[in-house]
Amino acid sequence: MTSRYFINFLLISLTILAFSCDQEIDLTLDGPPQKLVVEGRIAYNADKPVAEQTITLSVLGEFFENNETPRATGAVVSVMDGNGQVFNYSEKAPGVYSNSLLKGEPGQTYTLSIDWDGQKFEAIETLVNVVPIDTIYQVFEEENLFEDGGIKIAIDFLDQSGTENFYLWETYLEGELQILPDPGNKNNLIGSDDFFDGQQIVGYFPNEELVFDPGDQVSVQQIGLSRNAYSYYFTLYDQLGRLGAALDTPPVPIRGNIRNLTNPDNFPLGYFLVSEFDEKTHVIIQTNE
Repeated sequence: MTSRYFINFLLISLTILAFSCDQEIDLTLDGPPQKLVVEGRIAYNADKPVAEQTITLSVLGEFFENNETPRATGAVVSVMDGNGQVFNYSEKAPGVYSNSLLKGEPGQTYTLSIDWDGQKFEAIETLVNVVPIDTIYQVFEEENLFEDGGIKIAIDFLDQSGTENFYLWETYLEGELQILPDPGNKNNLIGSDDFFDGQQIVGYFPNEELVFDPGDQVSVQQIGLSRNAYSYYFTLYDQLGRLGAALDTPPVPIRGNIRNLTNPDNFPLGYFLVSEFDEKTHVIIQTNE
């Protein structure tokens, strides 16, 4: 995700430079070393076992290619739990690796291993618990100077007292993930309980910029994060939100929890997330507002 936005930013910048110069300039630049992009998590849900765990591997493309990020095929991917049991992932589609036997266990530590292109990668993460969503419901809000008006989704939940809790909220419309990160709403997409430890949270908007229509089926996942995962997502959403602002600098690669054991300087992008999630669904109904 980060790489695609970065490439678009550079393309726009080069286009502006081209139209502002009278002389045509040909650039010959050396491409960067191949950088692996890892998108994957081990998800656990107390109410419904996750049918399949998936890890997607891609390769960061050339800066001046406006194409989809190519997938990293032919990798050997596995996950080992804290008991030493190894779960091998099979490549069910180009760059998409899955395992249907791994279900996840709260408090268990998992080690991701990837062998690809002569390099070995590793990530270690412990499955983080999350408190459940109590209720999900719709709220109508009038338009204001900062946001569009309309029907929005809110949730209530009780934060666990005496423990350090970090949250990621993902909102799905008809099963499709909706992400609109910007500097104004990154604190809705992720959060910590620094200021509400042990409190009942009422009327929280997981993404208050999303507006829905009657008949829409909307689901919200409340996902537990480690402190390191929280820092990663906070930085990621902050950079994605700043793209396109005229005075902002382009994003830099964000280092996650995945290490390159063969060449530490060529670290991969992405984060290996291991967490519990709770999900609630609501169908939007017509209102009189």
